[in-house]
Amino acid sequence: MSIVEMKFTIFHYLRVLFFFFFFMALSSYSFVVRGDKSSVLIVDVRSFGARANDHRDSTKAFVAAWDMACKSSSSSVDLIIPRGEFHVGPLRFSGPCTNVTHLTVRVKGNLKASTDLSKYRSGGGWIEFGWINGLTLTGGGTFDGQGALAWPFNNCTTDSHCKLLPTVRTLKRTSLKFVGMNRTIVRRISSVNSKFFHMALVQCRDFKGTRLNITAPSDSPNTDGIHIERSSNVYFSRSHIATGDDCVSIGQGNSQITITSIKCGPGHGISVGSLGRYPNEKDVKGLVVRDCKMSGTTNGIRIKTWADSPGLSAATNMTFQNIIMSNVTNPIIIDQSYCPFSSCSSNVPSKVKLSEIYFKNIRGSSSSKVAVQLHCSEGMPCKKVYLENVHLYLASSSGDQNLEANLIDATEPSSSEPQTKNYKRWIRLSIYVFFVLFFQPLATILGRLYYENGGESTYVVTLLPLIGFPVLILFNFFSQLRQQPKSADTNVNHSPSFTTLASVYLCTGLILSAYAYLYAIGLLYLPVSTFSLILASQLAFTAFFSYFLNSQKFTPFIVNSLFLLTVSSALLVVDTESQDTTNVSRVQYVLGFICTLGASAGIGLLLSLIQLLFRKVFKEHTSSVVMDLTIYQSLVASCVVLIGLFASGEWRTLPSEMRNYKLGQVSYVVTLVSAAISWQVYTVGLVGLIFESSSVFSNSITAVGLPIVPVIAVIVFHDKMEASKIFSIVLAIWGFLSFVYQHYLDEKKLKTCNTDPVENDGTQTW
Repeated sequence: MSIVEMKFTIFHYLRVLFFFFFFMALSSYSFVVRGDKSSVLIVDVRSFGARANDHRDSTKAFVAAWDMACKSSSSSVDLIIPRGEFHVGPLRFSGPCTNVTHLTVRVKGNLKASTDLSKYRSGGGWIEFGWINGLTLTGGGTFDGQGALAWPFNNCTTDSHCKLLPTVRTLKRTSLKFVGMNRTIVRRISSVNSKFFHMALVQCRDFKGTRLNITAPSDSPNTDGIHIERSSNVYFSRSHIATGDDCVSIGQGNSQITITSIKCGPGHGISVGSLGRYPNEKDVKGLVVRDCKMSGTTNGIRIKTWADSPGLSAATNMTFQNIIMSNVTNPIIIDQSYCPFSSCSSNVPSKVKLSEIYFKNIRGSSSSKVAVQLHCSEGMPCKKVYLENVHLYLASSSGDQNLEANLIDATEPSSSEPQTKNYKRWIRLSIYVFFVLFFQPLATILGRLYYENGGESTYVVTLLPLIGFPVLILFNFFSQLRQQPKSADTNVNHSPSFTTLASVYLCTGLILSAYAYLYAIGLLYLPVSTFSLILASQLAFTAFFSYFLNSQKFTPFIVNSLFLLTVSSALLVVDTESQDTTNVSRVQYVLGFICTLGASAGIGLLLSLIQLLFRKVFKEHTSSVVMDLTIYQSLVASCVVLIGLFASGEWRTLPSEMRNYKLGQVSYVVTLVSAAISWQVYTVGLVGLIFESSSVFSNSITAVGLPIVPVIAVIVFHDKMEASKIFSIVLAIWGFLSFVYQHYLDEKKLKTCNTDPVENDGTQTW
């Protein structure tokens, strides 16, 4: 770790501790933010002569409104385009807007582009935003390019000397162009019938687009949905794109691009390229395309580079994951002889170097028998191209007809990187399993030891799983010291916004605090053996919530596992002998059972929610993300429980409780501190298993650890081991083994479907 990174890490965790001590001050901050909103300047285009539903041109009114908004002395400005229809010609919304730090353009109406083609000078598009910091474009409105008159002139697929309407090169032929932008958000807008590209990004940084609706007829030429070029830290998600060309095209010079949750079709799919047509093109690196669906498209995932490219360039570190294909002609294709013009030559090999390309978890149907085509350059072969868990079948078949994978001029063999990664994954899984199986029983026993020797505060026991999070700060800091610094260029990092992270940590922290409180009450009123066996039902709750949140599939073995674990807990409801050993009333016993069951449901919901957050919000599964989530949710939960501790007045009894502790004051402190540390180590293992496997697998490991506690409880607390408990333990272990066997079958199936890096001139059949 470098000095700069060390300073950043120290500052990061000092900020966590400061947040802990100034938690209550945040409420006053919210009033400051709320009061700030009143200073927002509102600029309405109607104040400058624009009239809704008036067929006269409103271009001058829009330009005047923009000038006032951009040149305002206010730091926050809202430019309002109200509901209704407005006709406008080419518009240039240019910065810099020196004093404005938050500029929001709210398009609520329908903007229609002029159909007078003479207004679109050579190299000009329709609406351009340029050189602005902190722009938000939103409002639910529509940009209608009215492109039907222009489409007959977009004949470049057949004429290499075509003259295009509304270039740099093709990038200016677009309905919405963003150039030189920083910290831009575009959400909840529609673009229809563009004359050429719908949206283009050039030299943009920190750009986020979400909830976009982009449509044009399937036969409309060159109506790409989104084109990205020479940009970095770009993130598009949760959008629907149906056009006559690429839904998303990734041009040259891009880095750290994420495309996720896109519904594409009709169109030409998601493309990288075309690359290599012009001299001095920059490299493409750090692309992630995931959780997308292609329906009726010509291509699914396509990488295309020009033959006889004039200069050297590269495209590397690209991952295409969790993609569903529905009736796609070419689901996976690499074409390094791209040449759409009849006059160009495709005999000279492409000079674009392709490497480190991962196709993972791609399934669905193809409308052609050749589902995978890897046509790499003979002069510069592809390197490290991996296909993992690819399941494609012919759309016209019953689903069991194999498809060919046509690997032409394919690739050079590479190292056994996936196997190495697989071994590392199993090592990590083993460490996480040990954390769960060892430290969870230890923490539970220590919590019961506190109650057995004079401890009475449920809030103290509630705090034990939470308050130890500062230990993880030290652990994470020293573990990062041992790591080699990573290059920012090769790591895709799209951190969620502060508001998103704060909402995530607050939500998970509140659920965690509720779980911990119910856990403490259950542990107070139930024998520790009975308590642990009932808590094993959390696997059933996790599966239930994962079914709705994470599309968890239920196989016969999983259903059997859930049934056995649920029955093993239900047996203890009628276990009256356990009640007699705890010196509690029947009402308290039932209350303990209900609270323990509630704790099981709470942790099941939390684990399923965390799995969803890793997939939809964090979008990267790293140890730092796991640690941050664990630390911050524990921080929030600790604050909530501390408020309850002081509000209830229990804190006043803690000094006398420590003095009267049966094992002594030192043991009192050691018991609580050890329990707190054990809970944090267990939590790291739990969350680690979630992103290495799934929330259901994580909870199944927890379930198998819970039967260990009754055995220890018999030795330490002399709990009775009745026949019902023995039978419950057997069922719990059986249920766990059933789930593990299903996990083994999944891994075995995955290995048979995976392929090694493809060999030169190889042909693989699925």
